[in-house]
Amino acid sequence: MNKLLLAFDTPSDLSALLLGAFSDARQVSFAELGREDAENYDALAVLGGAEDMPVILGGRARIVLERFRELGKPVFVEYIASVGELYAGDPKRLSHHRMAYVGGDFAQLACGDLFDPHYNELIPYYGSAENAVPILTCHPYLNAHDRCELPPEELLKGESALWITNDSTLICAFRLANFNLARLAPVANWQTLIKHIVRWLAGTGIEVEFPRPICRHVPDTPDSEVIAAGLRWFREAGMLINGGADGVREGFLHHIDAKDGKQLRTNQVRADCTGEVGGAFLFDWLLRGNRESKRIADACEDYVFDCLQVKDGVFAGMVRWSESAWRVCYQDDVARAIMPTLMRALLDRHADGRRRFADACHALDFLVATTGSDGLRVPRTDCWQLDEAGMEALRNSGGHRSAHYNAWYLAALLFAHLAGETRRGYLEVAEKGLQTLMSVYPDIIRIQTQTQETARLVLPLALLYKATGKPNHLEMLHRVCADLEKWRHPSGGILEWDEDYRGTSYGVQGGECGLLARNGDPVCDNLYTNNWLLVGYAWALHATGDPVFAKCWDKTAAYLRLAQIHSADRNLDGGWTRAF
Repeated sequence: MNKLLLAFDTPSDLSALLLGAFSDARQVSFAELGREDAENYDALAVLGGAEDMPVILGGRARIVLERFRELGKPVFVEYIASVGELYAGDPKRLSHHRMAYVGGDFAQLACGDLFDPHYNELIPYYGSAENAVPILTCHPYLNAHDRCELPPEELLKGESALWITNDSTLICAFRLANFNLARLAPVANWQTLIKHIVRWLAGTGIEVEFPRPICRHVPDTPDSEVIAAGLRWFREAGMLINGGADGVREGFLHHIDAKDGKQLRTNQVRADCTGEVGGAFLFDWLLRGNRESKRIADACEDYVFDCLQVKDGVFAGMVRWSESAWRVCYQDDVARAIMPTLMRALLDRHADGRRRFADACHALDFLVATTGSDGLRVPRTDCWQLDEAGMEALRNSGGHRSAHYNAWYLAALLFAHLAGETRRGYLEVAEKGLQTLMSVYPDIIRIQTQTQETARLVLPLALLYKATGKPNHLEMLHRVCADLEKWRHPSGGILEWDEDYRGTSYGVQGGECGLLARNGDPVCDNLYTNNWLLVGYAWALHATGDPVFAKCWDKTAAYLRLAQIHSADRNLDGGWTRAF
């Protein structure tokens, strides 16, 4: 095994891994590197990825680095500003980028295997890389799940991210040092690549022990623990603002900083996020009698209606999309904000069980007043585009034939009807809207995927049958649920699928995009598909008594138990990712 000289200032996952793998290694700082003699070592690694900026080595350290290269000894430099003829430009921030393997037999990987560098930074070097052999190239918006099928010559057109020059210098132009903290994915690909980097430095096939992943998934966790962890996440990850009294943050962004693994979050407060989170704590109160959960549920409910609902004027009753989109209304988002209030009116027998029911109906009245003649609403309304004449025009035209924008709005109408509000025509609007959607099903307009549109229909169809008892409504419910089973994964989750790839979000670059690259990819969406199903199946069972819906519920619950994150990081533990 080679004797390694390892230079870094800030410890990292990679420095710890190298020190553990090499039985003969010397650790020095960047400044101390300049006092070493290259003749005394067989290999050199210089790690800069845990620093604030690409590392510029001092003159003495640089002389030692270049001496290693002159001797033809293996040299690995990571996030270093200058080596050989190369010097750094300003780092480029990576956000929607992925890297593709093009390294041939350097590692046991296939051409086109994909690597997610997360919220990383890539150094664009000036100068000439002598006899460069690329290993990873960086690309924006590769529309593939785990491997890109582009020809090798197309993959080679990406920006250089990892390459070998003159057979002895391995240059990493991005932050790799904290690969574990940053949750670089997929884990198996990164570990394979890192293992081969270590063995390349060692000159032999040494064993490499990787740190325990930051996130784990534990199947068969008891339901009580799953629920407790999920509720705890909202408190400990800082999602509740003043215990819900000032709303709930939308959540974490996809940006995981490769420097230290910190994940950025949005401070945006949305009505739907606040209402839904309040609903989770509401059911903890109803099922377990947790008084603190009731306090949080009440606080979230009050924030929605006291701060985000218009009380008078032409738009009276309208629930705002968010604190920033102050005069925008998405009906399906409103439905999720007020649905806990509607279910509470139906299920909570305490004296204050209907404490904000009238406000929820006020919200529905505004939505009904802007619903088309076919029982559907347009995707959203903006106050600046509407006056009384505009609202009348909406009522006399058709809406948007997608479950994405209308299904849970129609479910909210049905909840209000079932809770006793039978005088405002909620049932009639909901029945008309669902009949319109099902008249063109499965060819309704798709926003994300076919799977997502189908999953959203379970709850409203279950409630429609509960409200009417009509056989054709039961037939609709069974048809939709049977279709979902075609996409059921052995884990219990529903896979993303989109016949003919008609979803309007498919392949979008620079905006909200669906998760699906290719039908058959093993990917589940927990934001737009699987999240709707537990509530939908539960109400389907309640409405029909058919045990088939209990079986569907059990399979989805098993999947969500598996997909929940277990981590020592309290910002992560108990949460779920968008995709699994």
